Amino acid sequence: MNILALLHSPRPSGNDTTIRRIAAHLSAGGHRVTLVPAPDDTHRLARVAKENETDLLIGTHALFSGEAFLKLDLPYLLIFAGTDLNEFSLEEEYLTVMTEAVERASGLIALNENFLYRCLSLWPQTQGKVHHIPQAVWTKPSAFSLREKLGLAPEAEMFLLPSGLRPVKDPLFLFRAVSSWHEEDPRVHLVITGTSYDPDFEGIVLRRIASSRGITYAGVLPPEDLHASMREATALVNSSLSECSPNAVLEAMELKCPVLVRDIPGNTCLVEHDDTGLVFATPGEFREQAQRLVSDPARAERLGQRGQDFARKFHGVGEERAAYSALIDSLGISAPPSVPLENRSPMREHIVQADGVDICVETFGAPQDPAVLLMAGASDSMLVWHRDFCRRLADGGRYVVRYDHRDTGRSTSYPAGRPPYTLQDLAADTTALLDRLDINTAHFVGMSLGGMLAQLAAINHPDRVTSLTLLSSSPGVTDPYQPDLPSPTLRLSIALDDIPEPDWSDRAAVTDHLVATRRCLASRTRAFDEAAARQLAGEIFDRAPDVLPATRNHLVMDRGEPWRPRLGGIKAPTLVIHGVQDEMYRMAHAEALAAEIPHAKLFPLDDAGHELARADWENVITAILQHTS
Repeated sequence: MNILALLHSPRPSGNDTTIRRIAAHLSAGGHRVTLVPAPDDTHRLARVAKENETDLLIGTHALFSGEAFLKLDLPYLLIFAGTDLNEFSLEEEYLTVMTEAVERASGLIALNENFLYRCLSLWPQTQGKVHHIPQAVWTKPSAFSLREKLGLAPEAEMFLLPSGLRPVKDPLFLFRAVSSWHEEDPRVHLVITGTSYDPDFEGIVLRRIASSRGITYAGVLPPEDLHASMREATALVNSSLSECSPNAVLEAMELKCPVLVRDIPGNTCLVEHDDTGLVFATPGEFREQAQRLVSDPARAERLGQRGQDFARKFHGVGEERAAYSALIDSLGISAPPSVPLENRSPMREHIVQADGVDICVETFGAPQDPAVLLMAGASDSMLVWHRDFCRRLADGGRYVVRYDHRDTGRSTSYPAGRPPYTLQDLAADTTALLDRLDINTAHFVGMSLGGMLAQLAAINHPDRVTSLTLLSSSPGVTDPYQPDLPSPTLRLSIALDDIPEPDWSDRAAVTDHLVATRRCLASRTRAFDEAAARQLAGEIFDRAPDVLPATRNHLVMDRGEPWRPRLGGIKAPTLVIHGVQDEMYRMAHAEALAAEIPHAKLFPLDDAGHELARADWENVITAILQHTS
């Protein structure tokens, strides 16, 4: 199904986080989801929907999305936002629009029971159409330190208030109480972070901060940096006048950060006082409860642990993903295929759990054909195996499987710089994935790091590997014990070092960074295909932007003991494909593989670098099909 998801709120606001996470669930379930910023006019939205052959619309805000969706002749789902039922429902003009929108909707989603009851109270006619789907929590802390950025002393008590600068979030509510407390105890700080929605209100807040002690506005933080800040905060604070199901509160709980929340229904749906957090009604009560945390570390630890237990038990990603998948299936909406179904190759992207790890996988071709498992290189997701490349292999009578490594794409991800897995674990993921796909044996095709994983799989599980194809790979890292394996060229090392680290939340900066990296690795004897590299980089960012900082984990993970001495035991027929212009793993690496794996064949690509360029597809696809026949 082709789904268009509407983006109304700025990143990284709660509503934006919610719609992007749900879009990721639907994509993982095999649907094609297009994220579209809310256009200025409905005609433009209609054009985008038509261009994407949209079958279903989905958006937060029964007012904003609903008003737009009413003008399109398409089924749609609405997710209630906090302002819908807390504010807009009180205005007769807005209520009229929302009433028509909810009546026409194919389905409605309430993130908490309070909103479910309020929806049914306002619109009893939606009984059976409104679904309670608890909001999931999804955190990816970076290595960022807000304390260091602000110059706070190690002993400082940092109360973190992630608050969009708008009146409903009431960031001014605690200013006087915190300033007074800070004067008595200079360790106490209130740090506000969030998006500015209103320049006039922002000016008021900044002026109040300038005249208050112990209060700082840290601007907008990318989600992964905000999550890192929660981990080092004394507590997370929510002082909103109204909420639906605040993302930041759930994220802090999942990260074991104690939460201090204002006594409103949206907060108390999540936080039980003195059990999963602390609740306050007045600034005086805030100081009283916050003081309990500061003076009693054991209480803070207990509340953090109870909050984490609650978030993981009742707000899991898997449960939310399953609920939305079931809801979509129940709608009975399907698009007519462009070609007869019996002539189409199965192609679906979905998440499977293999040995406790979520792995995103996509298949091409008929399951009864011989399986070919494609393994990407370090820091690369499945997207480096272009869909057209996969289709051409499938057209050759192969069942093609591509997947995301951990810390890439939509598979399980970990904090940047702290991978809890090893190279052997990534190799074990390959056979665990085959188990979940009910594939007994497969032809393993690995590029660079993926080729190393293929070697380890052939050594450790020879009964699962029908053949090996190793592209731009190596028998191991260079070290003093393998002097015949040269290091990357000096030119390449300098060129890669000169590429600056991007702002991982900035699409243009990330795209430029990824393109520059691929340009360095590409052949120097033919023109670099920048258009293809830029297209790939944009798709990588759009598909899983929050994971990108963690892709570097592949470069710092433990690679374990050398496996080169065991290559002679590989029984699988092996083809080594290598670019003569490869400056990362120079030709000596390919020659070592071909020499040490029994009966291996070496296929050099004269004009290729450390890459799988479209110019080489014909030769590579032909070679793989012949080798796997």
